[in-house]
Amino acid sequence: MTATNRTSTGISPYTFRDIDPAIAHLERVLRAEGADSLFSRTYWRERVLQAGATPGLLPNQQQRLQRLLESIDSLPA
Repeated sequence: MTATNRTSTGISPYTFRDIDPAIAHLERVLRAEGADSLFSRTYWRERVLQAGATPGLLPNQQQRLQRLLESIDSLPA
């Protein structure tokens, strides 16, 4: 995740203290629902980018978020 991958507001509601549970939630939901989600790919992409705007992300957290973006991109349209 890079600075160019910020959300439209550029602000994350997360902190380094609560980002891991937020990432785990996104991983669970996207793994379980995937293409059957009630929400669009755009919604999930924005959620992941929002998490990616969190200051102080560790490399592992950035990698997990990048994998989520890749999984969203691979969902059927």
